[in-house]
Amino acid sequence: MMQKKILVVDDVELNREMLLDILEEDYAVIMAENGEQAIEKMADCQDGIAAVLLDLQMPVMDGFEVLEEMKERDWMKKMPVLIISGETAVDIENQCFELGVADFIHKPFEPLLIKNRRKSGESNPDFAQAKQTPERAGGKIKGK
Repeated sequence: MMQKKILVVDDVELNREMLLDILEEDYAVIMAENGEQAIEKMADCQDGIAAVLLDLQMPVMDGFEVLEEMKERDWMKKMPVLIISGETAVDIENQCFELGVADFIHKPFEPLLIKNRRKSGESNPDFAQAKQTPERAGGKIKGK
């Protein structure tokens, strides 16, 4: 059985690195810098991804297109999606929830908030199975 992982999708490298630093102690983190890469990574290991942290505004394929593709492929039930966005409009948040996202996390990130939301997600059996030894996959990672 493949180990579960968390997929972080954001076009800003600094944001991906911040989330890696927050999550890597407890989870393997896969990274994608746009929606197209995210869909490819989900297709490659759809049964191995416990959760997706997804930005909305990205080049190539944005977060809404990713959500539509995930819904079309029936992946939303397998992989809970937490939106990571600087968007503050309530209608955008509502649109995301209508598309089936599990949560909405506002930028800039508060590490304690991310950890607490991650912990609350552990009641989801797939998310809980993602706990493991830290592993880095995908993306260019700077040293600490």
